[in-house]
Amino acid sequence: MATLEEIKKQLSRVPTEPGVYLWKDAEGQVIYVGKAKQLRARMRQYVNFQDERAKIPRLVEQIASFEYIVTKNEHESLILEKNLIKQYSPYFNADFKDDKSYPFIALTSGDVYPAIKFTREKHRKDTSYFGPYTDSRAARKLIEVARRVVPICSAGCADWRRLKRELERKSLDEYLALDHKPCFDCHVGIGPGACCGSITPQDYAEQVAKVERFLKGHQAEFIDELSREMKEAAEELDFEKASRLKTRIDTISSLGDAQHVVSSRNMDADIIGIYREETIAGVHVLMVREGRVLNSNEFILNKGLDVPDEDLLHNFLLRYYDTTTSIPREVICAQVPEDEYEMSMWLTERLESVHGAKVHFVVPERGERSHLLELAEINAKHTLMRYKVRTNYDDARINDALAQLESALALDGPPMRIECFDISTIHGSYTVASMVVFTGGKPDKNQYRRFKIRAELDEANDFLGAAMPLNAWPMNVLVQNQTCLSSTAVNLN
Repeated sequence: MATLEEIKKQLSRVPTEPGVYLWKDAEGQVIYVGKAKQLRARMRQYVNFQDERAKIPRLVEQIASFEYIVTKNEHESLILEKNLIKQYSPYFNADFKDDKSYPFIALTSGDVYPAIKFTREKHRKDTSYFGPYTDSRAARKLIEVARRVVPICSAGCADWRRLKRELERKSLDEYLALDHKPCFDCHVGIGPGACCGSITPQDYAEQVAKVERFLKGHQAEFIDELSREMKEAAEELDFEKASRLKTRIDTISSLGDAQHVVSSRNMDADIIGIYREETIAGVHVLMVREGRVLNSNEFILNKGLDVPDEDLLHNFLLRYYDTTTSIPREVICAQVPEDEYEMSMWLTERLESVHGAKVHFVVPERGERSHLLELAEINAKHTLMRYKVRTNYDDARINDALAQLESALALDGPPMRIECFDISTIHGSYTVASMVVFTGGKPDKNQYRRFKIRAELDEANDFLGAAMPLNAWPMNVLVQNQTCLSSTAVNLN
């Protein structure tokens, strides 16, 4: 285990190139991962305490060793940082509080006839994923709507699974040579009939491409395409096909009516609202596509006031956009990321726009974007409140704090009533005392008091006033239910 002075000496051999650094503790565990334009200069800021973030003294206190990885440029270091944070989940990096598997909508693109499904895994290379969706019911509902709009096989269909097994053993022509009955989904119009050979792989691939566009939120473009097909079918007197297309258009239109219109313009943006408390933070993401709120996702991060705003935002952006496949053209948030250019380039690559569109970060000061950001921040606060109620988060923290007090003060039991006093005096005269009370670890504001102490003192002596027995104070209650923010004496019962 190296001392801080030894680590400072070792840093002199670190290169000045861009890269990623990993701080480790005495047990060799990675406790923080960061990236830098110049590794040596950035790492020295930690050990020389030139970084003003509140967590730095605690972090440096635990540093016993380090590693670094040199990259060609900052863009590569951003990608590497993201992967290493996911791999090690370092304590001093903000991360999702509930690191569960979020729901996705998936297309099994590696199959001859890809199927749609609801899933919580996201690791198969031959599968396309859409999401995440923090509301599983919304994801399942969207699958139902997508299948009504564009008939496609479901991975849960027994006939589709039989088709997949057969095609792994024989060719498509051999399979179609046999007589197969259509599945139930095909009968009701939400399946294309791949199981009975009613559609070719080429036509089916076009259906899959339409579903992908629909799941990405390109609904206006989709309606235009269906309207053209409906008009062509009507001109060819194929009224049955035209009727089916009209039903699909109505389905998309009704879905749009249920979505909240937030912009008269064709806005394509993610609005990220963050609400922080001491140890956790709530994040709410409004996904606006074509001027409508397409979806909203909520997350809990396991660091609240322990990390600066820029670190919290940076780590969330890395985790969220590494997971989601729906990349917007604008990311609206309360502040621009410190590494805005690298983050924008990374998201632009993920956007893969055929028109060369780039992803921009926007910090609005007024107008509809500012109102949307305020809405997202309000929802982030409610996200955090719901999580705390659902998990009894506050009760668990309070019980832990009371247990620590019991141990630290060698009490017979946890202090269920805590009284805190603050004495204030002006040169020995006009002495007053404020009392705040905690019952069961929670503020009991009905018990708050402010007293006027009539005892004459020769000098300003807060401790003498605090040490006097409470029943010996000549006092009048002046103000009740008033919060006192500081204390100089604690009475534990």
